[in-house]
Amino acid sequence: MAHQLEVAVEVILHATENSKKIFDPIFELFQINEDEFIIERTLGHYGNTILLAKTTLTKKRADEFIKKIASKIPKTQMKELIENIDMYFEDTSFFLRIGKNEIVRKEISLQQNNAIKIKIKMPVYKKDQIAKKYIELLTV
Repeated sequence: MAHQLEVAVEVILHATENSKKIFDPIFELFQINEDEFIIERTLGHYGNTILLAKTTLTKKRADEFIKKIASKIPKTQMKELIENIDMYFEDTSFFLRIGKNEIVRKEISLQQNNAIKIKIKMPVYKKDQIAKKYIELLTV
């Protein structure tokens, strides 16, 4: 399965945030170096600087990332995620958001606000198999 996986990771950093506090734990948890991210500088609504950092993992690295993140999601959140799995995918892509504040503490927690966005793509050829395939991916 690893050769077919793709994981996109996107981090939004505001001017007031210390990027090292985010990227160091990302490296420790997932072995993704800061220099692997493509960083785009933009302006926020009030003219403040915002950095948009993106990277894509494929094949074995994507598989290792998914296993690591799935193993660190708290059991209660994982149970809730699986029970509501249909809310997390669009077409055949699966979306997660993990809290930046938790990453700083080297923890994983599913969050909607102030989050690192994760998009997992995996080919699923039968629409009625999408949920099953992602549950298998997250629970192996």
